[in-house]
Amino acid sequence: MYRPWLHMMGLVFVLAGVLTLRADEKPNTRLDARSFAELLRKAQSGDHRAQNRIGLAFSRGEVVGLNMSEAVHWFLKAATAGDPHAQHNLGVMFYRGTGVDRNLAEALMWFEKAATKGVPEAQFNAGCFYESGMGVPQNLGRALDLFHDAASQGLAAAQNNLGKMYATGKGVARDPVTAMQWFTKSAKQGNPVGEFDLAAMFWNGAGVSEDRSKAAYWFEQAAQQGHASAQLMLGLAYRDGLGIPQDYQAAARWLLKSAEQGDSDAQNKLGALYLQGLGVPVDAAQAADWFSKAAKQGNVHAQVNLAKLYKAGLGVPLDFIEAYQWYRLSERSSADQSAQLRELADKMSSDQVDDAERIAAQWHPEHESSEVQSMGAGADLLE
Repeated sequence: MYRPWLHMMGLVFVLAGVLTLRADEKPNTRLDARSFAELLRKAQSGDHRAQNRIGLAFSRGEVVGLNMSEAVHWFLKAATAGDPHAQHNLGVMFYRGTGVDRNLAEALMWFEKAATKGVPEAQFNAGCFYESGMGVPQNLGRALDLFHDAASQGLAAAQNNLGKMYATGKGVARDPVTAMQWFTKSAKQGNPVGEFDLAAMFWNGAGVSEDRSKAAYWFEQAAQQGHASAQLMLGLAYRDGLGIPQDYQAAARWLLKSAEQGDSDAQNKLGALYLQGLGVPVDAAQAADWFSKAAKQGNVHAQVNLAKLYKAGLGVPLDFIEAYQWYRLSERSSADQSAQLRELADKMSSDQVDDAERIAAQWHPEHESSEVQSMGAGADLLE
């Protein structure tokens, strides 16, 4: 039975690079030339809130030209004066290496300063540093405390990460019930990672009775926000009729959305639908294309599927070298393929076998997934 793993800790920040605004943060006030001039006058007179807002203007290219170095200049003035939002913003700039050389130690120092003043985003970010050991020795107890502080103020990302710590027993005694409570708080705020993790708890029956209908509901909430793993799981739920009526066309639609984001499991599952004609027309070439995308990322099931197609010349040209290569590569992560390899070797010359072995030995996986490679995503700054 497929069991979706809970996301690795720190995904929201370390991998996705998302620093969210507080739930109660008022919408940003847009500046015009007159209000900017008035703010600049106040900032030059030492008003640290105005200094922070001027920094934001330069970081956004608002009224003035985009100038990250100037943004850092004003954030530093306000942060040094003790403004907690400027301290957080300066930490973001040091973390991103925007307008200043990237310096994780400096980033953490400023996050810590803002965290002690109760800024939940800074508490969350500092917690991610300590949880992952990023630029600082790992300290799960400190991470737990910081996530708890931010979560208690309603920050959805922190609620989710705190839930993960309880769900996995990382830095605290494993407690699925408490994990469920925090995931629920995060999900109900519309956090897609929280929605996914809550769905996983219902799917696996962890901290709550197994309920595939509720799992499917929460997978769909996250999927609609573009969460690739949730799109995969929703596609599988539709494919197998788990928690929702079976619908192969809906399965194909959601698997496609996930596959297009680079999820190798979705790519492999979508390839299988094309091969069988479930929810989509039978199309072996399309199947081979999706198997290939997943196989190149190291998905062992897709590697075996692709090998089978090359061996049979189905959807791709008959190619024993390719088939041999993919069977050999699949052995890195799966059961012995010696029977298949011997059968192919009997049909190949020794030079062809040597070529296939050499190609397999030199092969390295690609990584397509946008969901886990978006550290460049912009972090929100605070007014």
